[in-house]
Amino acid sequence: MGLVLLLLAAPLLQVLLVNRSPWGGPDLVTLAVVWLALARGPVWGCVAGLVAGLAADVTPPADGTVGRAALVLSVTGLLAGHWRERRPLLVAGAAAALGTVLQAAAAVALGDEPWRSAVTGLPLVLAWTVPLGAVVGAVLVRRRPPAEVPRRV
Repeated sequence: MGLVLLLLAAPLLQVLLVNRSPWGGPDLVTLAVVWLALARGPVWGCVAGLVAGLAADVTPPADGTVGRAALVLSVTGLLAGHWRERRPLLVAGAAAALGTVLQAAAAVALGDEPWRSAVTGLPLVLAWTVPLGAVVGAVLVRRRPPAEVPRRV
């Protein structure tokens, strides 16, 4: 329940807090999608990416094509949920990086931003997002109960 609330609050927190800070910050929307995908699986990750992406696309100041973040984050959530059983720490960090880089690439591909503008803040955002994704992803995986192994009688 807490992750779903974070998913709904992430675009608002991103605009009100993170985007206004002088030292940059993580991409909270991508992190919320990755965390939900790691906790619940690929279907939840894909739906979470769609919902959070649409919310991020229409949250003022909306500056690009509507649906751009929704497409990128739904693919990110689907992949993170699908690969969550393999090395979850690596998957969480890689999915956070993938979502952030794909959003910049989609902005350039759709003509919403020039290449130079899209890449300018990318290293700082990645420096915040990838470690946070990996750390909280590891915590989520540790909280998940282990799968029961069927015993032979």
